[in-house]
Amino acid sequence: MTATDESERRLAEALQARATGAGGRGATRPARYVPGRAGTSTGTALLLALLAGAALGTLLALVSLLAPGVLPPLG
Repeated sequence: MTATDESERRLAEALQARATGAGGRGATRPARYVPGRAGTSTGTALLLALLAGAALGTLLALVSLLAPGVLPPLG
């Protein structure tokens, strides 16, 4: 067997192992499970944004009612 035949055989074996998932570095790892409740921070952020929007809307409504002419007209 020549050196070229040997290298071709090694390449074919490596490609076959990679295609079947038996390759060492090419194999993917399963996802890690992170304990805790997922989405807690997203829900909290959305709730805070809703409360901030309600507070800003209430503040603008009070300013427009209690101090007319302070806010510029919209139209």
